[in-house]
Amino acid sequence: MRYIYLAISILMGFCATGQNARFSANPNPNTVHFVPDNSDHYRPGRVRNHTNETLNMLWQREILMLPTGWSTYVCDANNCYADHVGKCPDIYPNVIGAGDSTTLDVHVFEDGNQGEAHIVIWLFEREDTSKKIKVDYTFNKVISNKDIRNIAVKVYPNPAANSFTVDYNTGLVRIDLYNLLGRKMKSFRTSHNASYDISDVEDGLYFIRLIGPNEQVLRTIRLQKRAIKP
Repeated sequence: MRYIYLAISILMGFCATGQNARFSANPNPNTVHFVPDNSDHYRPGRVRNHTNETLNMLWQREILMLPTGWSTYVCDANNCYADHVGKCPDIYPNVIGAGDSTTLDVHVFEDGNQGEAHIVIWLFEREDTSKKIKVDYTFNKVISNKDIRNIAVKVYPNPAANSFTVDYNTGLVRIDLYNLLGRKMKSFRTSHNASYDISDVEDGLYFIRLIGPNEQVLRTIRLQKRAIKP
């Protein structure tokens, strides 16, 4: 009997995650990091049909965390809904052809203040609402100590002559440059494959502080500035 209960538990857990045998959502979790600037933020999400038939997909939104002054709304294949709409209308399902995929984006509009948001989207077929999957959308969610240790960071060149680059895999929103006296010399908003200009600072030893969501310090790395001599 306990094997039957175990099998049922595994099946229920599988159906509550980001996929089942018929459809899936990707990425899951869907994570966005940004510097608040009184604007809209999102990262594209997709829902994929794994069957050989057409699926009529519905969604329902659950707000787990949303700062006062922020708003959130959902865009699917049919519409971008107003922030007060918490579920997909039954008469307007997302129709996904066999083996095809469609859009499912969650947006947040922030008011310029620091904060973090966590929105859950429950996905299910119109003809079978019992088999739901959970899709997590997180915005500026504070990174745990365990996740900080797993962040991959590479700073190069080091020593740097006029600029440097920071490769990272997640969570970085700003880079601050400090001298040895603790004075902030420069600050940069981060983007992948960007180069950060330090041609106007004197040669010497500096520290770059990597800043994550909500001013969380992720790492501090030494950087040598050494201009190329003619």
